[in-house]
Amino acid sequence: MAFACWRWGQKTTIPAEIEQLQPFSHRGLPGVSLVTCCRNRSENLKKALPSWLALADVSEIVIVDWSSDTPVRRDLKPFIHADSRIRIVRVEEEQAWILTYAYNAGFRCASHACILKADADIVIAPDFFDKNHLPAGQFLAGNWRNVSEAQAHTNGFFLACKADLADVGGFNEFITSYGWDDDDLYGRLAAAGLKRSEIDPDTICHIPHDDEARSEVFTTHQSADALSAGDRLRKSSQYQIRRNYYTAALMPTWSRQHQMVDFSVTSKQDGHVTLQRLDRRSNEVPLNVQKDADYFALKDIVRWTYADPARLGRSAFVSLMAQDFGDFERIIQTLPKQPVRDWLYRRFRWQWVQPPIADTALQKPSVNVPRAKLYIDAQHGLGNRLRAIASGAAIARATERELVIIWEPDAHCECHFGDLFDYEGAVMARSFAGMAAAGGMDFVTYMEVEANSRKDKPIRLREGADFYARTAYVLNSPDSDQQVENDFLQRLKPVQAVQELVSSVRSPNDVAVHVRMVGGEGFEHLPYEMPGNWKKSSHNKITRWRRKSHFSSFMARIDRLDEEGRAERIFLAADKAEAYDEFRRRYGHRVACLPRQLYDRSTEQLRYALADALLLGRAPLLLGSTWSSFTELAQRLSAQQMYVETSGRDF
Repeated sequence: MAFACWRWGQKTTIPAEIEQLQPFSHRGLPGVSLVTCCRNRSENLKKALPSWLALADVSEIVIVDWSSDTPVRRDLKPFIHADSRIRIVRVEEEQAWILTYAYNAGFRCASHACILKADADIVIAPDFFDKNHLPAGQFLAGNWRNVSEAQAHTNGFFLACKADLADVGGFNEFITSYGWDDDDLYGRLAAAGLKRSEIDPDTICHIPHDDEARSEVFTTHQSADALSAGDRLRKSSQYQIRRNYYTAALMPTWSRQHQMVDFSVTSKQDGHVTLQRLDRRSNEVPLNVQKDADYFALKDIVRWTYADPARLGRSAFVSLMAQDFGDFERIIQTLPKQPVRDWLYRRFRWQWVQPPIADTALQKPSVNVPRAKLYIDAQHGLGNRLRAIASGAAIARATERELVIIWEPDAHCECHFGDLFDYEGAVMARSFAGMAAAGGMDFVTYMEVEANSRKDKPIRLREGADFYARTAYVLNSPDSDQQVENDFLQRLKPVQAVQELVSSVRSPNDVAVHVRMVGGEGFEHLPYEMPGNWKKSSHNKITRWRRKSHFSSFMARIDRLDEEGRAERIFLAADKAEAYDEFRRRYGHRVACLPRQLYDRSTEQLRYALADALLLGRAPLLLGSTWSSFTELAQRLSAQQMYVETSGRDF
């Protein structure tokens, strides 16, 4: 038996031994599921839990144990034995607390149509459901503005329909640290047409404790005096809230179209479940967005607390934040004072924000700059993906669009874009092709085995409209200029691990050789070579050209070059150990290469592959394999003029 998993509108099957937590369902049984999460805070939970169990209207209590050092199930054993409504969802091997991941997992495990979200330190009054009713089209939430400072954390308490939470995608998983997660969710619920009503503040109570118990990021071994001004300001909860506010503002609005992190179900027993996260880099926020959010949050904290830094440019402000705190205080006194007043917020889209920020940094590539976007859902192997992305980059540049790279790891490329490149542009780790097409976005797929494929269809971009392309090939557009594409690829900065691999090999060489033997008939057992990846005609071409790319053909050509004195130093990149062995046997120390033990599509091997492609481009002559996007990639990455010969055609 296989379990079905719905992902971005496409149904896939997974092995029965790897059951996955199901997506956020709209359906639920009549009643209320109270959902809470806990990491090493069982003492507070034991204080709050009796008040929850006293509520007859609560049908179940789902407690997500986020890798507590002592399992919550052990700490709550007397309660669990006394009341069968308690269900423990234990998530294993998590190193840090991530509220949005934890609560979204809890919501997905909840069985009932209404969800009461309560932190582990919230006591609920016995008359709660008498004083708080949930009409259709509304959600109820706490409000920090209308309670004492000691009860400000009740702002995160809410009662909502499970279907409404599913419609907006639950908590925003772009937010992975303390702060703003609740206001972000409330804003999206309001934007979906729901009215926010307030929880009666007399029916809930927050158990007091400091923010350090709530957020792990405050822990430091440095004294405050040893910290820079920026690091000292970053320790405040106010900064963290503001940073997450800007993160949410700069990223695409979180919605049901975004996929929550995947969990495997490793055990089920007596209604209790154990989960383990499958993808450690889901929904990553691009580095440039992180930097922008940090910058704007720090500016706000300085403005509110000290003086207005508006006259400082970005580089000057960043330098100021690097000063020690004493120097910072002396410098800041020279700036105009910020008048003490209540900030007036205005409505902009669905968030409460300050007036627009006049700063040129927002013109840098980030995900939510108000311009049309070109989404490139790159497919198949490394060479295919990079040429597709380069084509999209050229078109985006010509049409003044923002390029958004979609790089989802699969059998062809078992790595993330960030494993290969230090890139500050927008990158998404999840495809949403099904949602894009179904939602009316301008859409094309060049993948010939997919429904409605239109490979080589001319691309026509509508003014101001987003466009989504799912492709392993160059897009058919007058704006897809090969020189611009290659410039984009050559400007990409490989990660340090790749740079070190490149530096470890002798270069330049007289001739570079790319031997591509794996593919087509005889290799269909490999997931990235299965016939179902292409049409039969394409698969037959692969078989034909791989047969013409045997290493012996390359060696015969090198021997002729050797006679002409043109092949003293050779660089070799191949996909089988046999090719390396034969080259070393015949040419000895004249052959340079990156030695390896594995030939797969893992992160480590793809870093080797990228290093190989860069090294192949450093010789004046390239002997490449026909019908290989990797040979093409080596040419594109080369910053010099190269002469290229290909197997089965030139030799």
